[in-house]
Amino acid sequence: MQAFSAYSDESGINVNDRYTSIAVVSGEKDILDCLRDKLANIVSAKKIKEVKFLKVTGYGSTITQAARQFLKCTLNEFACNQRVRVDIITMDNQASYCAPLDYSSKPDLEHMYYCVVSHIVRQWRNTQWNFYPDVNSKINWNEIISFLNMTRLHKKKIRNPLLIDLMFAENPRFQFNEIKQLSSVEEPLIQLADLFAGIARFSHEENTKCAQWVTTRKGKEQQELPLNLKNCANIINLAQECRYEIIRELYNLCGKHRLWVSIKSRKHLWTRKPNYPINFWDFQANK
Repeated sequence: MQAFSAYSDESGINVNDRYTSIAVVSGEKDILDCLRDKLANIVSAKKIKEVKFLKVTGYGSTITQAARQFLKCTLNEFACNQRVRVDIITMDNQASYCAPLDYSSKPDLEHMYYCVVSHIVRQWRNTQWNFYPDVNSKINWNEIISFLNMTRLHKKKIRNPLLIDLMFAENPRFQFNEIKQLSSVEEPLIQLADLFAGIARFSHEENTKCAQWVTTRKGKEQQELPLNLKNCANIINLAQECRYEIIRELYNLCGKHRLWVSIKSRKHLWTRKPNYPINFWDFQANK
């Protein structure tokens, strides 16, 4: 069985951050190698060090242009035909918390990682994995992997003890063969994870303003701002506006490929069908 790979990064992990997002890019190794090469070519052509969401601050900046190309490449060439998944999980840190799992004493970030990675493994239905988080993560990866390696692929209850060996044979445990933290500067797939994590967190933080921009503005030069956004234009700076546009482009790409990503009802990005390849997930720790 071929090993699949996953690359991750986070946004909003400081004490005072209202929202925390984790993005994980996953797929078959050969497919991810192809995506990596394409993203690396974008970075090289733009003569930049790396793509980071926090550096998306102006329309004309090379990082903003590269970020837009990252999204177009990922969705138009890979996610649209389910060659790659990007799962993004976001938690509201002000919401009530009651972890149901045995490792409830661990930080929320570790809990989030366990949930999103186990979901990803089950979506691909492949138990052999390698995992490459960003080098700046301060998480005890060995503990997370130990929990994952005790998890079975299918959520089945064994009803007949006489069939236990057969059931276990047909329901293997996850197996993470390698875990290695990588520098985002050297790994474009972690840059892609950073971009999606930042987008998810920003869409939660900006909420109604971002949702209105995305759903009412067809293009920068084609339609005026809605009145309520005109009235608060003085507090929408260039960086915010540029990020709204990035999210609008992502939202439209998801619509083009029928990926069931929505922003209207919840006023932030979320995916109606979590099995789809671009999965924005509202995480609730007490469920």
